Amino acid sequence: MKKTLVAAAVIAASQSVSADGADGLELVSVTASRVEIPREQLGVSVSVLTRPEIQRLGYTSLMDVLRTLPGVSISNSGGAGKVSSLFIRGESNYRTLVLLDGVNIADPTSPQVSTQLQHLLAADVERIEVLRGPQGMMYGAGAGGVINIVTRKAQSDLEGRLALEAGRYGTTTGSAGVGGRRGAFDYALNVSTLDTEGFNSRAMDLSGERDGYRNRTADARLGYRFSDTLDLSLQLRHNDNETDFDGCFFSPSSDCVDQFTQQSYRLGLGYSGAGKHQLDLAEQRIERDNLDDGISTFAVEGTIRELNYVGNTAAAGGELVWGAEYEQQEFASAFSDQEIDSLGLFSEWRGDMAGKLFYTLGVRHENLETDDRVSWRSSLAYPVLLGPNQQLKLRASYGTGYRAPSPFEVSYNLGEGVAPVGPETSRGYEVGAEYRLGSALEAELVLFDQQISDAIVFDFRLGSSGFGAYRQDPGESRSRGIELSLGGAFGEHLDWYFNGTLLDSEDAGGNQRLGVAQQVANLGGSYRWLGDAVVMGVNWQYVGDRKNLNPRAFGIVGLDPYNKLDLKLSYQLSSRVALSLRGENLLNEDYREVAGFNTAGAAVYGGVQLRL
Repeated sequence: MKKTLVAAAVIAASQSVSADGADGLELVSVTASRVEIPREQLGVSVSVLTRPEIQRLGYTSLMDVLRTLPGVSISNSGGAGKVSSLFIRGESNYRTLVLLDGVNIADPTSPQVSTQLQHLLAADVERIEVLRGPQGMMYGAGAGGVINIVTRKAQSDLEGRLALEAGRYGTTTGSAGVGGRRGAFDYALNVSTLDTEGFNSRAMDLSGERDGYRNRTADARLGYRFSDTLDLSLQLRHNDNETDFDGCFFSPSSDCVDQFTQQSYRLGLGYSGAGKHQLDLAEQRIERDNLDDGISTFAVEGTIRELNYVGNTAAAGGELVWGAEYEQQEFASAFSDQEIDSLGLFSEWRGDMAGKLFYTLGVRHENLETDDRVSWRSSLAYPVLLGPNQQLKLRASYGTGYRAPSPFEVSYNLGEGVAPVGPETSRGYEVGAEYRLGSALEAELVLFDQQISDAIVFDFRLGSSGFGAYRQDPGESRSRGIELSLGGAFGEHLDWYFNGTLLDSEDAGGNQRLGVAQQVANLGGSYRWLGDAVVMGVNWQYVGDRKNLNPRAFGIVGLDPYNKLDLKLSYQLSSRVALSLRGENLLNEDYREVAGFNTAGAAVYGGVQLRL
């Protein structure tokens, strides 16, 4: 399999081909530098998925959508709503910043402040951008990068939709949305639900009982434009979940429930007169509890408050972007509470040489409670127009990042009488080549190498209680590899893509990192016929070379590679009604993403979509 992927590397390309225009040259990224940048000028790795592509994939969970992108792998512990980890270039999601409509949705109640991706549904998502690697200087991001998720906005005076789906494991999903524009106002309201009886998640549980999941998500958006240069927006979001699992807190019980509630809001003011300016005030609050036979065993609360400002203006020969971020993270339980504040100041210059060589140079100063940190990034992009709709681009970038200690890590060490840990630091470079021939062919090859220093690790030898504490690892962990993909269109009816990642991911001791897939590949596309009334989307994924802790004994166990085939078929019955039929794991592969936890077998789902 490794030789096959290496051979395919020569013609690798981005999955997001033809997303925003027939020639594929005008795709715009916001995530790279917090302002819109034409794709041909980007010197860093950014993957983009738009709403049509998300719909063709057909997945209910946003986590399943993300796993189709290059450089990304995901491990899930037993089905919908269960604990999951996302890895970008080998780095876990607690080293990755996830933004949802501009709000940091990380969970400050978790030990490493990682986003609970398993609770995000795909129904109301309009666009996804993933910035890979330690290039997130503009956000203060760590080694993984930045995931920017944008939900639906109204595109007309009045629009509405309703979707229902049902299938195996007693699973039902529903989503509804309404939005529109009226004078200076625009609004949108989206709701999504997911209910499933699930399957027996834990292999060691011989009872055969199912571990179900319930998700309720609602978000609302209201905007008002005072003039052509001034606008105000308000966004609210509520997510409520219940997850059944086995093995409660210090208990062998199989009647365990994780309750997770997440609420957020963002108030934004934008001005586009002399330059562009955006001021945002945001807050996210999380409440969670573990229940053992209905009795609370571990209740925690967490809050993230942010005040952000970003400005940009054109200047002689380029563009200047600058801004500031104030963030306050809080964690509280019955045993302890902790608050951490930080202030980040950043600026980046974007310029070009004779309109041929595009470059960026940026720096960020972070004032943390433990110490101060400076991170920076530089990038180069050299696009060459070879002919009509034909372009070659060479690019390179080098960047640094960091991860501040979480409130939990600080609080835990204080409780154990151990000195608080400081931030992790990361650095890395990448070089890439891209080739585009309109919408017919798009190819990309990226080589990357990145390191993490002073990693925060748990050491059982520390602490006063005998349970351990956190410390800084004096060594360096490393991830290096190649990302390769291929995509294009055959005529007007067939779009296709391939992407593959070969990874060499090691911890500070030189051992392969646990849980991280070293080989991942996706092959898929869509076919349309009968005047685009019938659309078939398919994705095949291969995952290989993974190691986990042995759940039955001390030590490490290797996981077998697996193949997974998913397919969606939709039929546009009329301009307002569509029917869908989709299957997941159609080959009925028996595999493990995490040692000791089961995965879903072949499943079929049928649905209907209505448009008002």
